Amino acid sequence: MKEKKKVTTRDIARECFVSQSAVSMILSEKEGTHFSPETRKLVKETARKLGYEYTPRKTRKVTDMKSVILIMCPSLATQYYTTLVQTITGKAQKMGLCTLTAHTDRSKEREEYYLKMAADNSFYGVIYTYVPKAQKMLNHLDGTMPLVLINDHNPELKMELLELDSKKSGAMIARHLLELGHKKIAYVTTPLSKMELPRRRRLLGMQEEWEKAGLDASFIKVLCEEKEDRALSSGNQYYDTGFRLTRKYFEHPEGITAFAGTNDFVAIGIMDAITSLGFRIPKDYSVCGFDNTLVASFSGISLTSIDHCIGEKGEYAVTMLESQHNSLRLKKNKNKPLIRLEYEPHLIARNSTGPVCKK
Repeated sequence: MKEKKKVTTRDIARECFVSQSAVSMILSEKEGTHFSPETRKLVKETARKLGYEYTPRKTRKVTDMKSVILIMCPSLATQYYTTLVQTITGKAQKMGLCTLTAHTDRSKEREEYYLKMAADNSFYGVIYTYVPKAQKMLNHLDGTMPLVLINDHNPELKMELLELDSKKSGAMIARHLLELGHKKIAYVTTPLSKMELPRRRRLLGMQEEWEKAGLDASFIKVLCEEKEDRALSSGNQYYDTGFRLTRKYFEHPEGITAFAGTNDFVAIGIMDAITSLGFRIPKDYSVCGFDNTLVASFSGISLTSIDHCIGEKGEYAVTMLESQHNSLRLKKNKNKPLIRLEYEPHLIARNSTGPVCKK
């Protein structure tokens, strides 16, 4: 026996002399449609007579953005930022939250775009991993959305802060090199603009430690990139800076015995430049960096670096957001003091630094 053919909206349309889309709109009771009462009655009665069963389409559930943390990140070209983002995301997921990483390239316009999106969609909160440029807008959002900054202290911002004093980091590197007998060193860095507070404070910490030792701060030669490379996302500007500026220095060497890169990737660029010229590390030159990222510990690199508590800062930033979120929900945020938590950096000495070579 032949199986009975299933009735469709096309069959109803043919019987009623109307379009198939009209049948669908009438049976689904779609709002804003204009059909005469007679046509509506005819379509419904025909559907019933033919044995048609209307099954409403499942509507897509609107994504709830209230469980999203926005991570403002200037670059994903170094392990510092990728590790920080990964740590924040891991902690957020344990709490049933999601993260959205905004790669801003330190653009004020991009920051403002993402902040407006976060405000319009009532995001859970915002974590900045660098010194913000959209400071006015952030201060305007204070008290309406949880905000946390991971960076050096910035008194101009009304944000809770996870701070690591980069001046202390610079002083630690300086003491380590002085103890090894280094008197003339180079600080190799990407641009030292006003917004790049950690880079400038690392240098300041090194210079102050040099002066404490009775040495002239000018003995620290600054090899600095003139301007930020906007091709940062497509290549490793930090490594390229370390390699190129170090090679350039050796065109007219000035008696330097150690190099400090403003981060680990700059330092690795320095190391490759030195070895490409036939010198040995640390016998001929010592090299150190900042951040203690994973690559610094690789046996072929073994870079002396300053640990900046990346994992701890990332996890606790989410905890601080949660505390603010609960206060806002319970309306207890009025006159609530801002929390500023400082982490202590520490030196990880490896094989890239050693005593001054007596030539």
